[in-house]
Amino acid sequence: MGRTELAAWPSAKATQASTDHQWPDFSPGLADTIREHFPDLPPAAVALALRMWGRMHGLISLEVYGHLGTRTGDPAKLYHAELLDLLRSLRLDVEHARHLGTPRPST
Repeated sequence: MGRTELAAWPSAKATQASTDHQWPDFSPGLADTIREHFPDLPPAAVALALRMWGRMHGLISLEVYGHLGTRTGDPAKLYHAELLDLLRSLRLDVEHARHLGTPRPST
């Protein structure tokens, strides 16, 4: 977890209204670290970050272990679409994110 989750939380929290996570839901070490470094993040933000991580990690794992390459000609395109869907579901700025992964000109 880091500054990205902290920056995303104000927009994303409206999508998390039904969560009832509490600090005891997480390991004491994680909870203590988050509360120390990001005291304004609530437990629901931590749960959201873990779910985001799981969602993207799952797709990356499929690619790493060769399961996507046999089913799609462009795993990166699928990954990018999933990332954009995740951002939309959290009411985050999709237009800004469209440029993620766009190759930059060499200097």
